[in-house]
Amino acid sequence: MTPTRTNLARLLSPTTVAVVGANESLGMSNNAVIPMLEAGRDVFLVNPRRDTLYDRQVFPDLTSIGQPIDAVLSLVNAERALDTVEEAGSLGCGGVVVSAAGFIEAGEAGADLQARLLDIGDRTGIAVVGPNCAGFKNVPLGVNLFTGGRLDLPAGGRETTGGVSIVSQSGFLVRSAMAAAKERALGVSIAVSSGNEAICDLADYVTVLAADDATSVICLVIETVRRPAAFFAAVAEARAGGKPVIALKLGRSDRARRIMASHTGAIADESWVYDLAFREHGVIPADDIDDLLDRAQLFVQLPRHRHTRIDKIGMISSSGGVAALATDLADVVDAPLPPLPEIEAWVRERIPGDTVNPLDLTGFVMTKAELMEEVFEMYAAVVDLLVLGWWSGHDDEGWSKTLLAPYANVAKRTDTPLVVSPVEATGVGAWVADWRAEGLFFARGVQSLYRAVDAMNRFVADDVRAPAPAPAPTPSPPPGLIAGEAGPMVGFADAMTMLSEAGITVAPWLLLADGHDSHPELASLGERLVVKLADVAHRTEHGAVRAGVAAADLPAAVAELRSIAAANGLPPTVAVQAMVEGHAEAFGGIQAGTELGAVAMLGLGGVLVEVMGRVSGRFLPLDAATAAGLAEEIVGSVAGLRGQRPWPLDELTALVEGLDALWARHGSWLSSIDINPLIVSDNGIVAVDALIL
Repeated sequence: MTPTRTNLARLLSPTTVAVVGANESLGMSNNAVIPMLEAGRDVFLVNPRRDTLYDRQVFPDLTSIGQPIDAVLSLVNAERALDTVEEAGSLGCGGVVVSAAGFIEAGEAGADLQARLLDIGDRTGIAVVGPNCAGFKNVPLGVNLFTGGRLDLPAGGRETTGGVSIVSQSGFLVRSAMAAAKERALGVSIAVSSGNEAICDLADYVTVLAADDATSVICLVIETVRRPAAFFAAVAEARAGGKPVIALKLGRSDRARRIMASHTGAIADESWVYDLAFREHGVIPADDIDDLLDRAQLFVQLPRHRHTRIDKIGMISSSGGVAALATDLADVVDAPLPPLPEIEAWVRERIPGDTVNPLDLTGFVMTKAELMEEVFEMYAAVVDLLVLGWWSGHDDEGWSKTLLAPYANVAKRTDTPLVVSPVEATGVGAWVADWRAEGLFFARGVQSLYRAVDAMNRFVADDVRAPAPAPAPTPSPPPGLIAGEAGPMVGFADAMTMLSEAGITVAPWLLLADGHDSHPELASLGERLVVKLADVAHRTEHGAVRAGVAAADLPAAVAELRSIAAANGLPPTVAVQAMVEGHAEAFGGIQAGTELGAVAMLGLGGVLVEVMGRVSGRFLPLDAATAAGLAEEIVGSVAGLRGQRPWPLDELTALVEGLDALWARHGSWLSSIDINPLIVSDNGIVAVDALIL
C-alpha cells in the first residue's frame, strides 16, 4: 500500500489516541472522549488552555505527549486544524480526523484551505479522515473518535456477531447505518464518516477494509466516487478476499439530470451509470439504509466458506397466516420458495395442511419436540436455506426457546443454514447470541431475509468484469467542427465516414451544398429518399427531415428545408440518403462524460429510446465476450415486446464492436456519440444518422 494507505490502516486501528481541542463544555468532545474513558481506553487530551480535563492530565500540543500517536481527533476550527495536521505529520503520527467544516464546501476561501491540507498530506504521507466529517469508530478496539452523537454498540463476543464495516460520505447516515446494524444484532467493526475526502477517499477505505481481519462485509453510503478506477480495483481486492461490498448510492431519484443534450445524455444519467458500474464490478446495490444492512445480514453471520448460491428456500412457520404472507412476499420479489414435491408425501403423512413450502407446523406438531426435529431435518436436507418463522425480538427470549431448542439441535447436524425470522420487521434481541453460538442465524423479518438471499446470490454469481485499461492516445477530431445547439459537433459527412471506418454499415448518402438541389450521383440512391438538414443536432425539433421523398420531388424538399434553415439560423447543407426499410429501429451510442467512465449503449431506437427505457450498456473498452453479452441482452429484451420480430444477434454484436472501435480511435476527444435510428432488418443493421459531439 501507499504510505497514506498504510497510515490510514494505522489510523483506523490505533494503539494510541489523542484528542486535540478536547473540552468538557463541547458536545463533540464529550461524544468522543467519555465513551472511551468509560470503556477504560487511554486517551491523550490536548488543549493549551487547560491543565486537566475529564480528571486527566492535558497536554498543550501533540509534541508534548512525547510519542507518535496513531490516531488524532481534531476538534479545532479549519485554520487551526491545518496546524494540527502539520504537527502530526512532522511527528510521524498515523493520521488525523479533521471534524471542522469550512473547507471546499464553503467556497473559494475554503477551497484554499483544502488545497493546503492536501499539500500537507502529499509532503508527509499522513492520513486524514475528512475534513467536514463526524469521525470514526473502531468498535472491537474501543476507539471512538466519532462526534456525531453517542451511540453505544456491542464490543463483540457473545452479545453480537461482528464484521460490518461502514463508510459513509454523509456523517448523519453513518450513524443511521450503525443504528440499523445494532437493531439487527450485527456487530460493527469500523465505521467511518469520510466527509470531503480531501486526502483519503472511498478507494483508500475499501482497500484498507479489504485487508482488515475484523471486517467481513463492507457497506458504503456514496454521494460520488472520486477515483473510479482505484475504487473498483479496491472492490475487486475485497471480493477476492471473500468480502462483499454493498453500496447505497444517494441521489438516485434525480432522473432529470442531463449530462449532454442527446439521447445518450438523457439515458446515461448518474443513477443509470452507477447501476451499470455496480453490476459490472460486483458491487451489490441497496435502496436505503435498512436495505443496506438487510443485505449484509447473511454475510456477517455465515462464515465465508458457507457463502454459496441459494436456489431453494424452505419456510416453516407456526401459523397459516404467516405461511401465506411469506409466500406473497416471495412472489413479489421472486424469492426462490419452491413447492418441494420430493418431500410432500413424507410431510403429508405427519402434518395436515394444503402446502409443503411454506409449512404450517400446526399446534399439534408444536407440542412434539421430537417430531419437530424430524421435520426440520427433512427440510434441511432438500433446501439451500431453511427459515423458521419465529420471533427473536428484544422481549422474546423466554418463550422463543420452545422452537429454537429443537431447531438448534438440527443445526448441529446439517450444513444447511438454519435462519430464524419473524414475518414482520422487528429488532433482533441481543440475547440471540446464545443461539448463534448453537449454530442458528437470525434475520429482521421475511422481506429482510429475502433481500439478504438476493445479495448472497449476486455476490457468488462472480460474473464481474476485470477493470479495463483506458484507450491509447487517439487522433484529433476532424477539422471544421460545427457550433451546434448541443455543443461542438462533427459534421454529417465526417460522422458517417467515422462510422464506416469503424465497421458500422451506413445508409448510402450524398450532400447538397448551399445553392444546389441535385447531384450527378443521385440515381444511385434509388427512387425513395430521406432528405434532411445535414449539420443540425436535433432535426426533428425543427421539422427538418423529409422521408419517402421521390427523386423527382427532391428540389422542392431541399427548398423547403433551406427555408427552415434560414428561418432558424441553421447550416443550409442538405443530406440525401437512400430510404432504408426495416422492421424495427435500434439506438447505439457512447457517453464519455460520466463520473465513472465511458459507456457504450444499445437499445430500442427512434422516438422510443427514452420512452421505453429498453437500453443497456457496458463500460468501455469492450472485449468480445462483453460485446456479445450486451447484444444478447438487447435481443432478449426486445423479444418480450409484443409484435417485435427477432433482431439479428450477429449483426447487433458487430454493431457493438463498432462502438468499441469508435472509442478506441476517437476516445481522447469524444464527448458522446448518438446513432439513432439504426434500421433493423432481417439482413442487417444500418445506421442512417449520427450525432457526434
